[in-house]
Amino acid sequence: MEIERRTFFISVVVVLCLTMLLTLVPVWQLVIIPGIIAGMLNKSLKYGVLSGFIGVTLSWGIYVLVGVVTRNAYIILDQFGALIFGEGFGWLILTLIILLAAIFGAMGGGIGNGFMTLINAYLENHPFRDSKTKSE
Repeated sequence: MEIERRTFFISVVVVLCLTMLLTLVPVWQLVIIPGIIAGMLNKSLKYGVLSGFIGVTLSWGIYVLVGVVTRNAYIILDQFGALIFGEGFGWLILTLIILLAAIFGAMGGGIGNGFMTLINAYLENHPFRDSKTKSE
């Protein structure tokens, strides 16, 4: 149990760092990749989804918070919200951004954990060729 929790915390830190690096790339859809890596690092689906969710959401939350504080990004979000919903709905756009990050992180964690489950099941049923000894 202790190893699973340690792996969980390590995967959250790895996802946080990878997501921060991927904020430098203009393609935001790549944010699912750190979630997939988080799912691959954890053995249980619960920890895989949760680490992807926490890591990506925390990273995007920090990124948006820095943008709001230093670059006045909330003014742009408020104007965009005014175009769609009416005046004073910038908080809704901000919430949608964080919610989108949470969905992508959790989905990536689930995909990565399912991928590792399939690989482990395949490797258990198909032994390595090198492990067989040939009789001469």
